[in-house]
Amino acid sequence: MTAPPARVTVQVAVQSSRRLLRDSLSACLAVRPDITVVGKVAETDAVFELCELRHPDVVILDAGARLREICDRVAALTLRFPELNVIVTYRDASEQDLAAACRAGVASLVPESKGLSAVLALLRRSRGRHAKDSPGGLTDRELELVVLTGSGHSVAEIAALLRLSPLTVENLKRRVYAKLDVGSNVHAVAKAASLGMLELQAAPARARRRPAIRRNWSDEADSAALAVLGGAQSFALDQVVSALMASSLPFVLVKEPGPLADTHWARWHRGPIVAVLVDPVPPDWDLVAELGVPAVLVHSKPLDPPELAEALACGASALVAADRIDDHFLSVLRMVGQGYLVVDSMPMRPLIGAVRARWDERGPGRPELPELTARESDILRSLAEGHSIRQTARALGIAPKTVENIQTRLFRKLGVRNRSGALAVADAFGLLPGTAPGPAPVRAQ
Repeated sequence: MTAPPARVTVQVAVQSSRRLLRDSLSACLAVRPDITVVGKVAETDAVFELCELRHPDVVILDAGARLREICDRVAALTLRFPELNVIVTYRDASEQDLAAACRAGVASLVPESKGLSAVLALLRRSRGRHAKDSPGGLTDRELELVVLTGSGHSVAEIAALLRLSPLTVENLKRRVYAKLDVGSNVHAVAKAASLGMLELQAAPARARRRPAIRRNWSDEADSAALAVLGGAQSFALDQVVSALMASSLPFVLVKEPGPLADTHWARWHRGPIVAVLVDPVPPDWDLVAELGVPAVLVHSKPLDPPELAEALACGASALVAADRIDDHFLSVLRMVGQGYLVVDSMPMRPLIGAVRARWDERGPGRPELPELTARESDILRSLAEGHSIRQTARALGIAPKTVENIQTRLFRKLGVRNRSGALAVADAFGLLPGTAPGPAPVRAQ
């Protein structure tokens, strides 16, 4: 009896200097069974090392408005990896820029206006390969070792989890050090993380979890999110459950309202927790407030402006229409678990209008702008860029707990309860980078 053939997948590497685009594109691709995202990087130079280590079939480069500038890097990339399929997305370009990109070896050019569907169409036409390790690169077992090392496991624990001898684990570590050109566990994990190879990988299914006190959800962005489902029984809820089961992501279905903070899964889950509310009624939002977690709102009917504003104010970090569950829900869940606000610009406008109206009621004439300290402005700017608490702390050189405290003071000054509200207020009053306060409202006499 012959074994079934291994799954054929397209191995993809993603590059973009824009972190939100890089993470969202990777998340949207990673949930598809015929695509494997092997890494994501910010700079084009890092793509070379990522290709050496993981041997992708396709590299997606984000040129933005600098298509001509990356042509030399594309030419060097295709020269070193002749079988590599290079897809370049761009914002705008002249005919000369497009011709230069084609001469450099770009396989496909996709304008940003075409969106994700155009990229997916090109990837589906790409030739994938059977799921096996690439010669000369970092093998799946070696990457698994790095993931477990980064989780704090000792050599003995890794040996037990992978059913290897400690000596074999030590030999694997030496090979990993040589391939990554590092000299320690810390450097190996840092190198893999810088190439975007860690957060896209899951720990072994047979790995045992160590009991741990649950930390802030945003500090565990690299772990799988636990979805807590609420809402009345419906076809949309069944679709969400089916999507989670097919993806093997952990979830809890809350059938009756009640206290949740002391349940075993709330206390012991090591990664982020995200509430998923399907056509919720007001009591369903209590679990968001009790657990202090972000929420994904799945709605079967269009939301009018007051409903939308109320949902965002209650803690919704993303909206998913019921007819988009199959192709949209999992990627949105992943992004919210990493600390993003995933809301289109158009749905934000009703909230901005509601914020303006609320502030207008505070006094006659133009409302007084809230005064922010320099550090609060730094936190607000980081929120606008889509950074999580941990990433903000790293960028500012302060502790994550300090970021949380400053963020709480910022929310209090702006009169909001969450990130979406803070961004709406900041946008309404021109406090975000690149915006200016709008004209004072004209009141009817």
